[in-house]
Amino acid sequence: MPYYSQIDRIPTLLEALNIHTVDVLKKLAGLLLGGKSPTRKAELVEYIHQSLEGSTLIRLWGQCDRLQQAAIAETVYSSTSDRYEKIRFVSKYNEAPSWGAGRYGYSHDFKPTALDLFFYNSIMPQDLKQRLRGFVPPPASTQIASQETISATLSVTRMEFDRQTRTRTPYEVEFPMQMRETEQVARRELLTVLRLVDLGKVAVSDKTFNPSTATLKAIEQVLEEGDYYSEWKFDKSPEGWRYNYSIGQIKPFAWVMLLQAGKLVELSGKNLRLTKAGQKALIEPAEKTLQIIWKNWQKTTLFDELRRVDGIKGQTGKGKRSLTAVAGRRTQLVAALKDCPVGEWIRITEFFRYILAAGYDLVVCRSLENLTIDGESGSYYDANFNIVEARYIVCCLFEYIATLGIIDVSFLHPDDSLANFKNDGNDYYIDNPLSSYDGLAYFRITPLGAYLLGISDLYIPKELSQKQILRILPNLEVVAVGELSRADRLMLDSSLQNVSDSVWTFDRGKLLEAIAQGRSVEELKTFLVANSGEILPQTVLQFLADLQTRTTSLQDLGAARLIRCVDPALAVLIANDTRTKAFCFLADRPTAMMAGAACYLVVPTETETKFRNALKKIGYSLPN
Repeated sequence: MPYYSQIDRIPTLLEALNIHTVDVLKKLAGLLLGGKSPTRKAELVEYIHQSLEGSTLIRLWGQCDRLQQAAIAETVYSSTSDRYEKIRFVSKYNEAPSWGAGRYGYSHDFKPTALDLFFYNSIMPQDLKQRLRGFVPPPASTQIASQETISATLSVTRMEFDRQTRTRTPYEVEFPMQMRETEQVARRELLTVLRLVDLGKVAVSDKTFNPSTATLKAIEQVLEEGDYYSEWKFDKSPEGWRYNYSIGQIKPFAWVMLLQAGKLVELSGKNLRLTKAGQKALIEPAEKTLQIIWKNWQKTTLFDELRRVDGIKGQTGKGKRSLTAVAGRRTQLVAALKDCPVGEWIRITEFFRYILAAGYDLVVCRSLENLTIDGESGSYYDANFNIVEARYIVCCLFEYIATLGIIDVSFLHPDDSLANFKNDGNDYYIDNPLSSYDGLAYFRITPLGAYLLGISDLYIPKELSQKQILRILPNLEVVAVGELSRADRLMLDSSLQNVSDSVWTFDRGKLLEAIAQGRSVEELKTFLVANSGEILPQTVLQFLADLQTRTTSLQDLGAARLIRCVDPALAVLIANDTRTKAFCFLADRPTAMMAGAACYLVVPTETETKFRNALKKIGYSLPN
């Protein structure tokens, strides 16, 4: 019979008891208040089994302390497992219940508690579980702690190593935090990056689909507030020496990957270009496009966010076979986010604790022995949640979910990470951050985030603030009267003729070229009104109305085959016959046909095959 540590379920209490030795059974029987217990194994098994029924079972439950009762209740009402889950329990209650001392199953040092009558090698027998459900109340629901406000600094516990005593002593350090509100910024930056793609300035690898270094820098320059760490100032404190390296781009990388996941762009050579959906997104409400990207990101297999955690090595070697499906991980993360209160700050370590306590199956790697820590020998074989899963979570939150405007973020320098890299079994510490995302300290769900997550059924977007940085003159000139962002200049340069550093003019040829590349008159008009705060001059409105007429007067009906008929009567016959008229039409006017000259039939490419088949039915054939 296999040891119960090798299985996840025990059908009956009798099976659990029978695997014990007589000495262990005697110690378990000694916990029962029923007088002198038997001495033979069969009698001991029967005695304990009968005692764990009816009023005696209820009395034993009452003798357990608060944590022991909680351990029983959590297992009794678990629909996925019969096992006491230590990590989940401690994450929820902050401490473990009292178990028997000594090695389980060894009578010479085993000292059981009442809890050992309910669990056998941490597993509760299923028939006992069913009995307990009759009177054990459900456990308290798992709660996540949050706060309305946060300060500009954060106190972080650090460990100082004493070489003489070879021990670590905790001490507190105050670190500065930066905060970014993302909802409105995301709505504007989406259009900015789409315009940059439209100008052919976003290049990616045709193998990894990752953006080039030049592309990352170009996007960082046009982002409204820059990247998260673009303006990071080196600390002049005694610890400032640690901030002397460049932190990699976060938002620029995210936008390129998100646009690809959202199918708004496609690869054309080395550059990305807008798809029809991407061109439509230029004039659609930003929140609608962000919702499309959000849904597609959750199921995309284009990339694995763990690859962005460069401190974890071995992901492309043997370790790759052990990595779980990315869609499954994202599903668990999104489900946990839905439990968070909207508009309140949540400490990142509290979010880690909640995911464990609530029992979310967010597992990144099933077998960790092939993953290694950058610069360290050995493997992750004994790694805990905070080393692998937590690194994956902060990357998803900081790089992708925040970029989409779903959460606001507050962050430290990565060197000052809140993450606990201590391995509980081996006193294993990592002194350096594993990625640029380790600095994430707090997040809160935005109103847009509540809508995209499904927490709220309604989203009323705030009007994007108008900027009076342009003046539109009656002579068709556009003058910059305020500081233009790079995104503003991109829009003006792509649609208007640049005259000087601060002046542009309407040019029909330039605008027709921009419209041919997917821009629209309405998009330009909306941009000018939003950035001038004024009604456009009548001359400008007339110019744009005329342009709108010129760009909508012609309609592309698609490719077609032109067929010459030597006899006008035959052309009329084919164009009007019930078998062929649905697949062709006359190209000539009736007056031209009456002149007796040859005339033409137009057959759309999409109906050519049907036209040829129908033509045969009326006795004619068209050569290939």
